Amino acid sequence: MRIQRYLPVAACLLSACASAPKIDYYTVSMEPSGRARPTVDLKVQRLQTTDALSRSQILIATSPTTIDYYATDLWAAGVGEVVQLKLQAELGAPVDGRTTFLLSGTVLAFQQVDTPGGADALAQLEISVRDSSAKRYDPPVLSKTYEARLPAASASPAAVAAALSKCLEQIAAEIATDLWSP
Repeated sequence: MRIQRYLPVAACLLSACASAPKIDYYTVSMEPSGRARPTVDLKVQRLQTTDALSRSQILIATSPTTIDYYATDLWAAGVGEVVQLKLQAELGAPVDGRTTFLLSGTVLAFQQVDTPGGADALAQLEISVRDSSAKRYDPPVLSKTYEARLPAASASPAAVAAALSKCLEQIAAEIATDLWSP
């Protein structure tokens, strides 16, 4: 008698598992573009994110006042980590004999922005750069908000991830220029 009661429940659970949606994971290209050419070492520290970016789902700004998320399209890692790794790839590995600076900050935007013509990718970072030998409360060498917005090839997570990669390449090059231009 008990078995007959639980069979419909078990059947429902099994059918729910069989119809689970496919989850797709995305990241940005970690291949350095070569656009950023710093003359000092820059170590990118863990970056914070806003609450809206703390989810693993890719954020979509559907209007100036509303946001949404892709249901089954996720970042392969946290947004702060994705941005940190890409910036480090762009700014390069340490070179012996160079001064080291530390970059920290907050990812303010890393998202798709719906437009009448399709979709844009928007990255906005608020960063501070300090000399690694400076004391904790010494003023930063650079404190600035960077923003890059580029059209995505289509309004799809893959196209937006590719465009966000280009946005971070542009921001890394701007950081290098602001810090170390001759």
